[in-house]
Amino acid sequence: MQESIPDENLPEESLETTCFHAVPEVHYPERLNAAYEMVDRNVENGRGSEPALIFEGETTTYETLRQRVNSVANVLENLGVTPGDRVFVRFPNRPEYVVSCLAIQKIGAVTVPSMKLLRAEEIQYIIDDSGASVAIVYDDLLDELELAIDEHGLDSLEEVVVVEDTGVEHDYHSFEALLSEASTEYPRPETRRDDLVMLAYTSGTTGKPKGTVHTHRQMMAITDTYARYCLEPEPTDVFTTNAPIAFTFGYGMLVAFPMRFGAASHIIQNPEPADLLEAIHDGDVTVLASVPTAYNQMLNEHQDLLEAYDFSSLRRCVSAGEPLPPETFERIERHLGIQALDGIGSTEMLHIFISHRHDDDIDPTATGYPVPGYECKVVDPETYEEVDRGEPGLLLVRGPTGVTYWNRPEKQADNTHDGWSIPGDIFVHSEDGRLAHKSRRDDLIITGGNNVPAPEVEDILMERDEVFQTAVVGVPDDERGQIVKAFVIPEDGVDTDDSLVERLQNYVKQRIAPYKYPREIAFVEELPTTETGKIQRAKLREEEVNT
Repeated sequence: MQESIPDENLPEESLETTCFHAVPEVHYPERLNAAYEMVDRNVENGRGSEPALIFEGETTTYETLRQRVNSVANVLENLGVTPGDRVFVRFPNRPEYVVSCLAIQKIGAVTVPSMKLLRAEEIQYIIDDSGASVAIVYDDLLDELELAIDEHGLDSLEEVVVVEDTGVEHDYHSFEALLSEASTEYPRPETRRDDLVMLAYTSGTTGKPKGTVHTHRQMMAITDTYARYCLEPEPTDVFTTNAPIAFTFGYGMLVAFPMRFGAASHIIQNPEPADLLEAIHDGDVTVLASVPTAYNQMLNEHQDLLEAYDFSSLRRCVSAGEPLPPETFERIERHLGIQALDGIGSTEMLHIFISHRHDDDIDPTATGYPVPGYECKVVDPETYEEVDRGEPGLLLVRGPTGVTYWNRPEKQADNTHDGWSIPGDIFVHSEDGRLAHKSRRDDLIITGGNNVPAPEVEDILMERDEVFQTAVVGVPDDERGQIVKAFVIPEDGVDTDDSLVERLQNYVKQRIAPYKYPREIAFVEELPTTETGKIQRAKLREEEVNT
């Protein structure tokens, strides 16, 4: 298997972002391993018998977690995984997901997380692009991986390990069988702080996922900046979220943040908003994290639970994934008894870099201040000169994490400037130092906390014989923030009835992750275009806002 990360996959020095370490906690020794710091360090500090994971009524202590992580680390090495190798992981939120990621990182390999709804083509692209040599997959999610193997070969993939839970038949390695033969001890890791720890994929307006790389130092830095300063976790805390662990927001909230501070993670497989409310009521959850869509669903659809349940254990509430509307902020405070912390982060930056701190005078119309350790400025997108306070402009960020794309030099150049990272958002910097989000720079649709690149949906719709041309945009929605809407010019003679709408929607659901399908389809005779023939999606968005 691969012995090291090929240099051509990482950006040239001139395109790298400049990482700053402006708070003392992010000055780490050269020898550093994030998994060791999150698990073994807690055992060394006397927390071995304390809860680390809570799942379906069962508790895993830090000592048991350490042994499980060590066993999987030994299994992976026995399969030939070496430092720098990429390992693809595909699960719903489950303890085995946490164990697998930590074990991969402990041996110096690189975790490649997968969202559970990805289809075969999307899986094939990520595995081929990352060069993943081993996959660890939950049995109920094996089908799309097998389809990708059957249809595309996946040349780099050498081994598949299956976590057996739902009785799916397979001919691959059994996760538990391998663990039963593996040692529960593993030597102190020799990884360095700037070794890669995760290769996380995000979607953008190009329609192809983009790999973003992160190091052991950066993984620790998000815990010692945002979590330490804005949340101030305590060992008695219990975190929960419905964000996928495959999403860096979810990874921080369910793995990195609680374990850095010796707290516990309450994991819920496939959680609905009502499940989060129940977890707070029954399980003494103290830190809740979710997206505004889920908060709106809690508040709109579960009034009975809001009145019946006890939320007195809750002391922190985090929202991210899309801007938190002030009305939702006020309703969260009214019903859950706590002020929510809005935050903006990105897969590229690993986690949240703008937020209020929990003891701030929170302004619900603003995202907040730069997280301690980060620096932000708002600039003219053409000249990169700072704009006046109160004027909208392009956000630039720098700190202990930064944009680093895997094998995407053009994208790296587009999203960095003079050492600063460019997340792609338009903000206003107020006189009091707060930053308020205004919009995305590109055509990325954020619906229910999920990122949907419009061109990807367009490409799928264009595969249908009934479609002559299409444009996809995000349109405002009270519950989900935005929904995906497709404007379609049909081929001549095609009946544009409800059955066609349903056929097109179902086709998109079958081809790519279902949350990307257009919830609305409008049939039109023409689309607005520039003189050169480019579709003006901005005009479509403006028309939807003004109707």
